[in-house]
Amino acid sequence: MLAIAWQYLTGRAVATDPNDREQAEWPPHPDRVFQALVAAWGEGDAAEAPRAALDWLSCQGAPSISV
Repeated sequence: MLAIAWQYLTGRAVATDPNDREQAEWPPHPDRVFQALVAAWGEGDAAEAPRAALDWLSCQGAPSISV
C-alpha cells in the first residue's frame, strides 16, 4: 500500500468536481496528484532518485482510494 499525504501551500485547493463546478474535487483526482509530484520534481534539482520513484509510480496499476 502507498499512502500520500499533502498540505496545500496556500491553505486551500482550487479544484472543482468535473461533474459539478459548484463542488470541490475531493479526494483530488490521482492524475492531479501525480502532476503535482512531477511539477515539484521539475522545479527542484531534477535529481535521478526522485525521477526513479516517479517512473515506478507511473507504472503502477489503477489506484484504490479510501477516504
